[in-house]
Amino acid sequence: MLKKVYSIGSGFCFLLMILPLALPYSPGRADWFDLLLSVNFYFPMMLGAAGIVLGWLGVKGNVRFYLVLLNSLIFAFYIFVALVAIYGFQEP
Repeated sequence: MLKKVYSIGSGFCFLLMILPLALPYSPGRADWFDLLLSVNFYFPMMLGAAGIVLGWLGVKGNVRFYLVLLNSLIFAFYIFVALVAIYGFQEP
């Protein structure tokens, strides 16, 4: 039972990280990406790490593989975005 909760938590973390990319603007004109980053600049990376750990502790089999894989990919994307934001926009 606890493994199912971990898998659901991992899926929820993945959905929270993919939502700003899938729906850039809501009908009310709220920017989901800015809303996610308004909590903390590193909040998407914390969600990604939590999603990977929860996916690893979750249900075994294909579910575990896909949860860890998808959370790892989106985690790497947010790490790349953070590195570009920190080091890429500096003036020479």
